[in-house]
Amino acid sequence: MISLGMWVLIFLCALVFALIVPLGGNFFGLPDAVLPPLFAANLTLFLWLLARFVGRPMVSFLEARGEGIADELAQARRRLAEAESLRDEVRRRLDEVEREVEALKVRADRDGAAEAEEIAAQTVREQQRFLERVDEEIRRRTTEARTTLSRDTAELTARLTKDLLDKELTSGDRRRILAASLTAMRSADSGD
Repeated sequence: MISLGMWVLIFLCALVFALIVPLGGNFFGLPDAVLPPLFAANLTLFLWLLARFVGRPMVSFLEARGEGIADELAQARRRLAEAESLRDEVRRRLDEVEREVEALKVRADRDGAAEAEEIAAQTVREQQRFLERVDEEIRRRTTEARTTLSRDTAELTARLTKDLLDKELTSGDRRRILAASLTAMRSADSGD
């Protein structure tokens, strides 16, 4: 705490103060020449007692409080550093997420365009297959219609010929016409 030399200095200052300032009055019948040293000794004793019994606890309290404040300040600095680190980490992750979202968007656009092209190509293929089936069906039905018409024509021709032959032809003529009609019917069945 305070050294002995410092207490001597405090005593001398109090003595100078007591000599300069008039004390004004007689204390316990003591002569005026004794009063300044007593006043200085009294003031020095009071300050020593104050420093000893109040100052030490106050100094220790203030030192403890200073250490507590220094600890709190260090903790606040650590928390600030952690917060800045977290902020930087969040910014970094947010930048990564934004880059990933942008990449996903680009990929989705590219995949969407490729899918649209594939759908268009598949539509063209399906359309060609449908047209081929329609053409095949038209050919098949045309062939069936021709066959049916040929048969019906041949049958009608045979009936009409028979009717005519029955009226005007001889039996030899009938055989020749019947043979020609049968040949025509056979060729119609074979698709000629």
